Amino acid sequence: MDRGWLIRVLGPIDLQTPSGVQPIGSRHCRALLGALVLSGGQVVSIDRLRAALWGDAPPKSADNSLQTYVSRLRRLVGSDALVHSDHAYRLVVERDQIDALRFEDLLVHATDLRAEPSRCQALCREALSLWRGDPFGDLCDDEAFRLEAQRLEELRLGVIELDLEAELALGNHEIVVAELESAVEEHPYRERLWYLLVEALVQGDRRVEALRACHRLADALAAVGLETGEDLRRLERRVLTAGSSTESDHQVDS
Repeated sequence: MDRGWLIRVLGPIDLQTPSGVQPIGSRHCRALLGALVLSGGQVVSIDRLRAALWGDAPPKSADNSLQTYVSRLRRLVGSDALVHSDHAYRLVVERDQIDALRFEDLLVHATDLRAEPSRCQALCREALSLWRGDPFGDLCDDEAFRLEAQRLEELRLGVIELDLEAELALGNHEIVVAELESAVEEHPYRERLWYLLVEALVQGDRRVEALRACHRLADALAAVGLETGEDLRRLERRVLTAGSSTESDHQVDS
């Protein structure tokens, strides 16, 4: 497969080429490519591919139809990128030729550079720029893709948190507060977002609002039957006793 091409699954499944975006075609053809991407370069049995395309009720013509979709896909990605062996197929591409794998590698590098917020943030922004919508597009709720779509979405939220943490470390607390207020409304049970919001408010000398944010988080947790943990109680105590120092004693792990 040409090194200038990128298989994209962080949104509708398609192929980005030097000359533009190439649609994959039918839903079944997209499911075939998605299932091959899910394998991470390992062989995928024809039985698994059949299940990805048709679930538990494949038609009698499934094998012939699968061959048709394989042929169509080979015309798009190249015959050397889709190898057949022992009743199975394997997608042969580099990690950076699949946007989801490129995204995960950027996340790892960004996490390693948390102590260097400018570089960390640049990697986070590059990772987030790869996203165009729900992972696997219209296939995201299919049984074959649902769990992986959820996992990737969880990683995306982690990158957003890491990006905001880096922004905060760079001293841009006013910008961070606005973004975090929206984020906690959208994801009210992600405690790390709340902790970052509280820290941003404290850095801006807005301790009353920071304390209110602690209470809002406690209320959100109580609404779903969860008790306030020691981390939140410690954070609340820090807000109450905060002076001129803005260095948090609460570290949020990735």
